[in-house]
Amino acid sequence: MRRSLLALTALLVTLFGLAIVLRFLLAAVFPSSVVAYMTLEDGLPVIIVHDLSHNLKRRLDYYNLAEPSFSPDGSRLALAQLLRIGSNIVSYDLASGAMVTVTAANAIAEAPAWSPDGNWIAYSSNREGDNNIYIVRPDGSETRLVTPSGASDRQPAWSPESETIAFTSNRGDGWDLYTIDLASGAVRQLTRHPAPDNMPAWSPDGARIVFASSRDGASSIYLLDLATGEVTPLVIDSRYDSLPKWRPDGRVITFARSVDGVSRIMQVDVETGGVSRLDLGEVDADSLAWWRG
Repeated sequence: MRRSLLALTALLVTLFGLAIVLRFLLAAVFPSSVVAYMTLEDGLPVIIVHDLSHNLKRRLDYYNLAEPSFSPDGSRLALAQLLRIGSNIVSYDLASGAMVTVTAANAIAEAPAWSPDGNWIAYSSNREGDNNIYIVRPDGSETRLVTPSGASDRQPAWSPESETIAFTSNRGDGWDLYTIDLASGAVRQLTRHPAPDNMPAWSPDGARIVFASSRDGASSIYLLDLATGEVTPLVIDSRYDSLPKWRPDGRVITFARSVDGVSRIMQVDVETGGVSRLDLGEVDADSLAWWRG
C-alpha cells in the first residue's frame, strides 16, 4: 500500500512538472511577457520565472543563483552561481532543467548579460586580478577578455545590435559609464560626474541608456541620450533605487527599490514618469530580467 502511494505521489509530481513545462512552452508560442527574478527562500537566493501574461510561475531547481539574463529566444537563462568561494556563470535550460557551467575560474564572475544575437554571454570577473569585462560562448568555449585595463570594469550591457558593450568603470576620476566597440576596441566615455554612475541598460531602439546614480543623493534612476549626451532624471526618491531594466517594448523601465530592508520591483512609465509597483506576489524580489513584451 505504501509503495503504491509513493508511486502515485511520484507520478503526480512528474505530471505536474510536465504540465508546468508544457504551459511555459505554449506561452512561448503565443505573445507573452515573461520575467525572471531573484527572491529568498529560507534565507537563500532562488530564481523565479514568471509568465505575467498567463500568470504562470516556476521556481528553478537550484539555490544560490542570482542575476538572471534571458537568451534571445527565451529558452535559457544566464545566471551567476554563488559558490563558497567566488562565483561562476551558468546557463540554465528552462525546458529540461539542465544547467551548464560557462565559467570555471577560481574567481568572482558576475553580472551575466546574454547578447541580443544569442552568440555571447558578457560578464565581469576578477579572474586576472582587476575586474574586467569578458565574453564567452554560451557553451563555455572561446572566452575573450574585452577590457584589458588596470581599472575595475563591471556590469556589462549589450547594445541591441550586439556590437557594443556599455559598462561602468573607475578608469577615470570616478565611477562613470563607458562603451567599447567589440570590433575595434574603441572605448568611449559617456558620463562624467563625481557621484558613481552604474548599472547601465540599453534601450531596445539603441537611442538611450538607463542607469542608476547617487548624483542627487540616494541612488536614483536616470536616462542618458546617446546622441546628445544629455542626462535626464527619471526617478528621484529618498529610497535606494537600482538595477534598472527596459521592458522589451521600450515604454516602461523596471527597477529594484529597497524599502525597510526589503527589495520591491517598481516600474516607471518613460513618457509620463508615473511610478507604480510591479506586484509579483513575492515579499522580496530583486534583479528582474525581461523577455518579450
